[in-house]
Amino acid sequence: MKKRLLYILLLLATSPFCFAQTKSVKDLYWDYSQIRMEDTQKSQAISLAEELIKRAPELSKTQLGNVTYHLGRLYEETGNTEKAIPYYEQAIKITPAYFVPYRALGFISLSKCNAIGAKMNEAGKAKDLKLHKELYAKYRETALQALPYLEKSQACDPDEETKTIINNLYQSLKDTASIASLDERLKKMATNCISLLEDEY
Repeated sequence: MKKRLLYILLLLATSPFCFAQTKSVKDLYWDYSQIRMEDTQKSQAISLAEELIKRAPELSKTQLGNVTYHLGRLYEETGNTEKAIPYYEQAIKITPAYFVPYRALGFISLSKCNAIGAKMNEAGKAKDLKLHKELYAKYRETALQALPYLEKSQACDPDEETKTIINNLYQSLKDTASIASLDERLKKMATNCISLLEDEY
């Protein structure tokens, strides 16, 4: 009796995985698209997105970009920011004109800049010039990672807050030339923007 009960429990535990494996990618994509924005379904949405990525050859380029971006977003929203980053980066490679993952990556790097900046201020107050110099090198590297992402986001979806952030970052790097040429760069980048990835199967 115990063996039979154990077998039933094992069958129930593995059935969702087996079911996902046998489901058509069309049905999986439909399920994913129905719950990906539901706050109470994030864990299930992550599982479905991961399963879809395993079956990437069966998806269109746009669908794969959509799933990859949303998997990054879901990881970030569930507190796994570092795990989200490679998915955002991959989404950009798949669909370079889709600006939303640029914004996500830009603000992740900006958050890191702010944390480093706070430590720099502490080192400055303590007159620890060596530590301040080391932190500034990290700050500079992180800011230079953030800026291209923020610029693409600003070019495609302009707002004063993001533009102010961009200018402040360049000012902190003492890069007045990039500030002077910013509007021209934004104008060029604005010619290739996608605000929404069509996700119908």
